[in-house]
Amino acid sequence: MGEFVQAKKLLEEAGSVLLTTHERTDGDDLGSVLALAHHLQTNGKQVTIVIKGGVPKQLEYLPLSQIVTETLPHKNFDALVISGCSVLQRVNHEEILALNIPTLNLDHHPDNKMYGDVNVVESSQSSVAELTYDFFQFCKWEITHEIALCLLTGIVTDTGIFMHSNTQASTLAVTAELMNKGARVATVTKHTYEGKDISSLKAWSKALENAHYDENKKMIYSIITADELKSLGNPPMSAFEGIVETLNKVPEAKFAMFLKQDEGVIKGSLRSEEHKGVNVQAIAQSLGGGGHKLAAGFSMLGTLAKNGEGKWEVV
Repeated sequence: MGEFVQAKKLLEEAGSVLLTTHERTDGDDLGSVLALAHHLQTNGKQVTIVIKGGVPKQLEYLPLSQIVTETLPHKNFDALVISGCSVLQRVNHEEILALNIPTLNLDHHPDNKMYGDVNVVESSQSSVAELTYDFFQFCKWEITHEIALCLLTGIVTDTGIFMHSNTQASTLAVTAELMNKGARVATVTKHTYEGKDISSLKAWSKALENAHYDENKKMIYSIITADELKSLGNPPMSAFEGIVETLNKVPEAKFAMFLKQDEGVIKGSLRSEEHKGVNVQAIAQSLGGGGHKLAAGFSMLGTLAKNGEGKWEVV
């Protein structure tokens, strides 16, 4: 694979590497970043990880997560690695976006804009973590226990514990290899799915209470407003992870949507299933977002409010 050759050369020739991903990172993209950081650091590279929003609490168990910062300490880097961003702007960090250095774009989103000097993008992969595993195998780089845990976290979280349609035979084969290195699915699920505190449970309760089914659109949706977030004690956005997947389990719904107010921005998540025949990526793109055919998202400036007829609108 020519892109693997170019990526390997870029990283091996760089003495100082900056790694990043999108704001409010997730298990897949953070896990992939940390796996690469482990290898680079072990091999004498100067490694810096800067992510807008830092590390979500449930992912702090990942090795090397403690070195992640939100502040760019200096600007003398030989290479930049961006994980899981279909467009460069998703990094949402002005100082990073202003850098002019060789960039490795590592992603599995089908709508990736190929903005890197080297683009390792494969939409057929379940996750960036599975793609990163293949890259490690191509380079013949050692996968330590720490690296295996980071990559397994990416695969488990992006496949919804292997329940999503992106789970393939190759995904399970890679999972088995990572488990042979000492990583455990139970460790990942304990931190990412089972460790919900009272605040998160209340957030889920409100989101489920707000669920509605639109018979005409065959859509199930839920909306969380700024006032509701305030009444819940302003839980982190990570408290709502998994809500849209749960909504999508309603059999009569063709797709699910979850909208939440995040200060002056409305964040939207969309999910469907292969047999339901809805391409949520197209819906997200029409709203300025993107993603996958069955899992996509979007953001828009504005505030969610009800009009005089009791219908939701963006103001």
